[in-house]
Amino acid sequence: MAKRYYSILSGVFFVMAVFPLAAGLTEWGNELYVSVLNVSVFLPLIFGVLGLLFALFGVKGKVKVSLVTANVLGVSLSAFLVFIAMYGFQGA
Repeated sequence: MAKRYYSILSGVFFVMAVFPLAAGLTEWGNELYVSVLNVSVFLPLIFGVLGLLFALFGVKGKVKVSLVTANVLGVSLSAFLVFIAMYGFQGA
């Protein structure tokens, strides 16, 4: 039963990691993206890593594969954006 909860938490953390990044691309979600980044630039990355950890301990099968894949993509996106934020804007 605990593995089911881990899978649910993995999905929740995935949504919490990716939704502000995806909403930042829209005109209505820009305030959400800015408010998340005001808390910490690393917050979506932390949520993605937590989602990945919960996915690894979740239920087995196709659910686990899809959650791990989704969270790896979310962590990759967040890490890329953090890298750009830290090193890409130094010349500006």
